[in-house]
Amino acid sequence: MKKKLFLIVTACLFITSCSMKDESNYSVSAGLSKPLVKEVTLAVVGDIMVHDYQYNEAYDPATGTYDFMHNFQDAKKYFGGYDLVLGNLELTFGGNERAYSSYPCFNTPDSFLDALKDAGFDILTTANNHCMDTGRAGLIRTLDKLDEYGIEHMGTYRTAEERDKILYRDVNGITFAFLSYTYGTNGITVPDTYLVKLIDNDQMVADIKKARENADVVVVMPHMGNEYEIYPKEVFQDWADLMFVSGADIVIASHPHVLQPMEYRKVDHGDGVHDGFIIYSMGNFISSQTTPPRNASIILHLTVEQLGNEPPNVKEVSFVPIWTQFRNAQDENHFVVRSVYEMLTLEQSEKDRLLRKKDQARLEEIHEETASFLLNREIPLSDIQEEYVFEKE
Repeated sequence: MKKKLFLIVTACLFITSCSMKDESNYSVSAGLSKPLVKEVTLAVVGDIMVHDYQYNEAYDPATGTYDFMHNFQDAKKYFGGYDLVLGNLELTFGGNERAYSSYPCFNTPDSFLDALKDAGFDILTTANNHCMDTGRAGLIRTLDKLDEYGIEHMGTYRTAEERDKILYRDVNGITFAFLSYTYGTNGITVPDTYLVKLIDNDQMVADIKKARENADVVVVMPHMGNEYEIYPKEVFQDWADLMFVSGADIVIASHPHVLQPMEYRKVDHGDGVHDGFIIYSMGNFISSQTTPPRNASIILHLTVEQLGNEPPNVKEVSFVPIWTQFRNAQDENHFVVRSVYEMLTLEQSEKDRLLRKKDQARLEEIHEETASFLLNREIPLSDIQEEYVFEKE
């Protein structure tokens, strides 16, 4: 009898403990158990670059300082209210002991960080082909400056211990892991292997699987692809497939400097089939690459939702077409990231005050290059929207 009673009590405790574990993701309302809804929103941009045109325009000879604060004043409204803002930092902060420079080796004034911080960036990937542009010292100094400004980063590291740590962020009850890799460093030697995470299949798979153990959502931001190509080659699609199979939920790639297609992906990491997402290239967020289509891009918005104990889904994807203004209406260098919709829907007098005639015509082309291209359907200018929802097939 005692043995039977012990078994009953043990079973009850087991059921109770399981129930308590599951109930952490459920709420009780009117006597009914409903799954808790957790939601996280991400705003993501492409390549962040500063060519010499940009830092020369930002320079004030009276003070000997650089002011980039105007760069993102129009764009940052599309970051407000989002839980995390991410981008690809394709430059280094090597310090003013060496000359500031752009292509082929970027060394950017530290004050550009003021504009990035003011815009609201939370996490930047630093693994790209320009991360070694100012050598080992410049790579490390870049990370030090990002830390100073409170901007998190992944992809390049100061020590082997740092490299082995995965960047996790717990947001609204959902744990995200962030990883990034680059195909190379433009032939510049990487003196210590831990400095840069290169795309190595074995290491990448191991990292993603490790991240999967502790995260609800794994985000990978690889630097891969061929420059200026509109569609990814099969080798880059294979790399993306490998990331998803290994445990990635979201893949946001960069390097081509132009937009490439995006798509939802059905993924299953042993916790059930759910919606993932990939974009093969985000294009340039800001740069001096002004020839079409390199001056057209988007601000990408992702909503990740988790219902109860189900795996998180990429619930919604939308995007804001943007354009980097290079010169103002007076034909002076003036770098501002602007919404295509906002510019095209201005009164004509205001357009003429802000924009050159050639740029007004270019904005109409950009609408076609971004909205119609990414949505794979014709969108006449008369139907222009500020933001477009990317529908699931």
